Amino acid sequence: MPTGSTIAAPCSAPGTSLRSVIRISGPDTLDCAHKLFDTKLTTRGMYTVRCDLGNGQSLPMQILWYPNPASYTGEDTVELIISGNPSLTHRVLDRVLSTQPITLAQPGEFSARAYLNHRITLGQAEGIALRIAAEHRETLKAADALLNGSYGHQCDTWAKEIATLLALVEAGVDFSDQEDVIPIAPIELDARLGTLQTEILDQIGSVRGDQVHTHCPKVVLVGKPNAGKSSLFNALLGVHRAAVSERAGTTRDAITESLDLSKHVPGAGAVDLTDLAGLDERALDAIDASAQHRAREIIKEAATILWCDPEGQFVESYSSFPPGKPIIRIRTKSDLPVPRDRVDGLAVCALDGTALGSLRRAIADATTHRTGSGVGVFVPRHRRALMDANNGIESARDRLDPQKGIIEEPELVALGLRTALDALGELIGDISPDDVLGRVFATFCVGK
Repeated sequence: MPTGSTIAAPCSAPGTSLRSVIRISGPDTLDCAHKLFDTKLTTRGMYTVRCDLGNGQSLPMQILWYPNPASYTGEDTVELIISGNPSLTHRVLDRVLSTQPITLAQPGEFSARAYLNHRITLGQAEGIALRIAAEHRETLKAADALLNGSYGHQCDTWAKEIATLLALVEAGVDFSDQEDVIPIAPIELDARLGTLQTEILDQIGSVRGDQVHTHCPKVVLVGKPNAGKSSLFNALLGVHRAAVSERAGTTRDAITESLDLSKHVPGAGAVDLTDLAGLDERALDAIDASAQHRAREIIKEAATILWCDPEGQFVESYSSFPPGKPIIRIRTKSDLPVPRDRVDGLAVCALDGTALGSLRRAIADATTHRTGSGVGVFVPRHRRALMDANNGIESARDRLDPQKGIIEEPELVALGLRTALDALGELIGDISPDDVLGRVFATFCVGK
């Protein structure tokens, strides 16, 4: 994400509301504000201005001016406060984006700049995304733990404890030729590692509780003919399994393959991914009618529905969508232009792999039973790191015999502890942020 440009986007929730907010941030904010409002911003605070919308029309609005570094992004920032009419918000945004050199913000770009300018930590950025997406109290609790730093402090405490135990184990290697020198006894090491495991598993839910169903959940691809379902089916599997054609009605039989999600989401398992015939109001022929009837029957049995629409509108009302089942809306063929201004759904491209990782994680989230309310339950990056840390500790404990007076395989115990420490290092900032920035901010929406 370039940080030298000036960007803009709505930073309030979409839809009709009392007020809407459009944020402009970057080095040229002050000059752009002068072009837009013919007003010089001198001191931080609120101004009442008029914005020229063209055709002799202007709109009165209030703006908030935040000189750097005292803004969310740490850059010069202006926030436009207008009436929360979606059409009006769209029109004002178009006017803002027509002002050089302002460009539309990428998903998560405001928060990414806040992180890069040391206004927030990476954990706090994830807390912001989690709070925005929160649907229940447990998610908000996890988001608060990220935002107030209590979770980061906990991870740091775990890392220090593992580092201490690792030092003691390695000291035992150094003094292995002296029987009277035992830096730490196996029984004490096992007890302290057991306490660590209990605390870590509280954050990710029990290992069993975070597994998917014992049987493979059925995930179905649903949409109109030529919605890109078969291409997406092949892309998710990584093999050419379903026939792809521009001709409508190519898919007649339901095709099911196992999709292993464990490579992408620790704690997840396999699902049965099914490509169905396209659903339309009128069938092409008797065979197509039979295929659509079969597709609707399979949808009733599905655990999760992947609703595919290349235009991102999702206006069809399929009577066969069972109530209460998770539905993931996917804007397929995202490499193609969309004829409408407002689109919905996760933008995915089967040809170049855009957002396939995000889609796999979404499928795992929808088909996974979880326990607990820790950060690791809700944030895939943290769940993966904590699972790796837990596995490292488990590996170390497997090499211990608490009944023995000494650690018989200290090198292998130390290896497990190093694995756990490296995993926690990703969460407490001991690795380059470039390794994780893309994963973190790819989950944000535009304007955040």
